[in-house]
Amino acid sequence: EPRPEERILTFLAGNVGAGRLVDVATDWRHLPPQWHAAGMEVILQTHLFAGFARAINGLTIVERIGVQCDTDSWAQEDQDLDKWRSAGEEACEQIYGRLYHKLRKRMNQLHPLLDSMMVEHGYGRCISRGGALSLRMRELCVIAVLAGQDVAPQLNSHLRGAVNVGASPAEVEAVVAQTEVVWGPAAQAQADATLETVRSARYGL
Repeated sequence: EPRPEERILTFLAGNVGAGRLVDVATDWRHLPPQWHAAGMEVILQTHLFAGFARAINGLTIVERIGVQCDTDSWAQEDQDLDKWRSAGEEACEQIYGRLYHKLRKRMNQLHPLLDSMMVEHGYGRCISRGGALSLRMRELCVIAVLAGQDVAPQLNSHLRGAVNVGASPAEVEAVVAQTEVVWGPAAQAQADATLETVRSARYGL
């Protein structure tokens, strides 16, 4: 299972995504200060999967409580679109593995700008930021956000993606198992069903 601080980060992600601000505050107060930079990365990336409003409200809560970091890496970035694009392509391919090219083709079919935004902003500018949050932890936190939203295709992809970038099946299963605490029993049932689909597939966890 994820270590205790990592588990708090996954709950933080889920609670920000669900808009459970009292629980966001509880998570932040339990997160050791040396993990605050990672926590800021978690909340920042949540806008990709739950919207800007939820991320803004989560950041408002932690601002009130206080952010204690030895570094301001969480507030810095290299503003280079070419680097975002190349880093996004690399991260996206790592996460999606053999399905990467199929994903890019499908996104381009849906809307060409969706494909470029996904790669440049989503996977390049945000998911590839590195710093205090590894790609493995980013994906585990993505699972915590998606698990409650009835978005089985996306959850399916990121369950596999987390393993592709270094999470163990046990870590993935542990994050899925906490869905009910944040999102309720109906969401837990849906997340469990998606996890079982992944397990039973030819290329399962």
